[in-house]
Amino acid sequence: MAVGRGQGREVSAVHVMSPQSLTERGVSNGLLGPLPLLDRVIMLFCRLLPTVFLLLSASVLTPCASAAVPKGAETSQTPVPEKAPDHPLQTKNEAGESLGHVDSGAFLTAVVATHKGDDLDAARAFRAAAAADPTNKDLLKQAFIRSVLAGDPEAVPLARLTARQPEGQSIISSLVLGNDAVTRANWAEASRFYQQAGADPMAHLILPLLQAWCQQGQGHADEAIASLTHIQGSVLVPFYTLHAAMIAQTAGQAAKAGELFAQAAKIMPGYDLLLTRSQAAWLWSQGQQDKARSLIRGMIQADPVLALAGAQLQATIGHAPVTSAQAGIARAYVLTAFLLRQQGRQQGQAVRPGPTDHQFDEASRLMLGFALGLDPHLAEARLMLSEIQDAEGHQTAARETLLRIPQTDPLYPVAAFRLALVDGSTGHLDEAQIILTHLVQDTGGQGLAVRALGNTLSARKDWKGAIAAYNQAVTQATASKTLDWSLLFLRAVAYHESGDWPRAKADLQQALKLAPDEPLLLNFLGYSMVERKENLTEAAALLRRAADLDPKDAAIRDSLGWVQVELGDLAGGTALLEHAAEQTPEDPEVNYHLGEAYWRAGRRTEAVDQWNVALGLHPEPADEALIRAALARAVVAGVIKATPQSAPPAESGPAPTGGKHTP
Repeated sequence: MAVGRGQGREVSAVHVMSPQSLTERGVSNGLLGPLPLLDRVIMLFCRLLPTVFLLLSASVLTPCASAAVPKGAETSQTPVPEKAPDHPLQTKNEAGESLGHVDSGAFLTAVVATHKGDDLDAARAFRAAAAADPTNKDLLKQAFIRSVLAGDPEAVPLARLTARQPEGQSIISSLVLGNDAVTRANWAEASRFYQQAGADPMAHLILPLLQAWCQQGQGHADEAIASLTHIQGSVLVPFYTLHAAMIAQTAGQAAKAGELFAQAAKIMPGYDLLLTRSQAAWLWSQGQQDKARSLIRGMIQADPVLALAGAQLQATIGHAPVTSAQAGIARAYVLTAFLLRQQGRQQGQAVRPGPTDHQFDEASRLMLGFALGLDPHLAEARLMLSEIQDAEGHQTAARETLLRIPQTDPLYPVAAFRLALVDGSTGHLDEAQIILTHLVQDTGGQGLAVRALGNTLSARKDWKGAIAAYNQAVTQATASKTLDWSLLFLRAVAYHESGDWPRAKADLQQALKLAPDEPLLLNFLGYSMVERKENLTEAAALLRRAADLDPKDAAIRDSLGWVQVELGDLAGGTALLEHAAEQTPEDPEVNYHLGEAYWRAGRRTEAVDQWNVALGLHPEPADEALIRAALARAVVAGVIKATPQSAPPAESGPAPTGGKHTP
């Protein structure tokens, strides 16, 4: 069945949006305010790009499998072994002189752990390898960085050790030692270390926040507030103002806190999660309960992801999210992590050399590691960290990160939602369904949760259950005037797969009224009509429009080529199908279509070749039946002999992903 995929614009029956995009549109933007403001902040980061990575040494940002390979342990390739050996390896310098022994078992264990995204095991293994070869600076750096990423307390003694090395003092070690002083409430010592880190322009941006909270920790709230509110001209002024308000709130200066919250809300338009929760708590403490509830209600109405936690946010409305200097510093690191992530995305879109998305993500993970070291249960930090881990392919690590968010946290429903998305994307559909079923019940049938449950049921091919969920979601969206084309598309897929073409067609036509220029809808409707040989001329017009809108899409090219073959334009249709097959050589339906075009053009040997290729690509049962019928035709026509090899069974194994025909 041709669902179709546009370039980078997949809309399937499994996920309308990826877990990452859902969090970006929900939690991440809610954390830090409106996008126009963030764009200005990120523009500043672009100008600081050459200095941002003074924060991280080159060895930190290079995958450990190559960067930390001890001299003498290099190979032409560095494979990731399943099991590490347990014997030491002697290293030598270029002159052949012995430098010491590397615990190769520990080193390779560290490589494996890093490959799997297990920072804690990687940190322990790198520390063991560094202990066996104390002169190896690369191993020491990797042990330090992985310890920081894992939130391991051993990062502190390692920071002191690296700081004693020649040129070993770094911004990272200064921040680690400053954070350690914070946990011991030694605010003067923390301030000194943070001041050392402030020599870097990027670190200098958050230095006012770190120093202000250190002043608050020493009982100097007035000085702390003044240090932030006197800053002028910085793009971070809205965040400085917010933190000044939270300092006043923490110090019990209610009137000053209210004044600063109002000022922050004025210069940071839109809904910022931290600002909204903090200001609502202040309003509640001042007896303004109705205003507090209205503020929270406005935020959750504007953000469907945060709406999942609406009841919990209302229930904890009187609790300020930041109640100590240590928690305030943790929030400053979350802010930095977010800005680095956004910089990475913009850098990835830019046509210029520079650090990679992975490097920016690693830098963000360091900042989140600092935040979680100070506040281990900070939900916003864990949500962002899990997003990075998921994007890097470390779904197991992402699950563990999310599972550490306590069920008592008001953002727990958001964490549960993300956990279900991670489970669904990795094929753990049973777990995803259980989580989403509970979430639907707990949220009173909140639209996003119902929609996600429908997606999961569709992935399980429970079309009846999926349709029921989508019906509920459509009813809610219609009532709230938020109905969008993608929800109708998803229900259309479920109707189509359940055999209810009239309802599927009606949903597709309604969706096209909402999004008349959406190639995915045009392709789905047009191809579905071709499948049924229903008004081929109209179907061809729909598919030509889709191709005009997205001329490089292989799925659309295949659909248009197939309708042209059906209309008798063999030459034009075959050319399109050949191009589509070149783009998606592992799509069984495209290969079947091309075989049919060859057969009708008299190129029968080539047709049989294409069908045999298609049959070996794990086609869906309906497509497999068509392919076998075509090969049987070839047997009757005498093109091939009636042998088992003429129509071999499809090989066992998972069906390929990335083709256009998997809803």
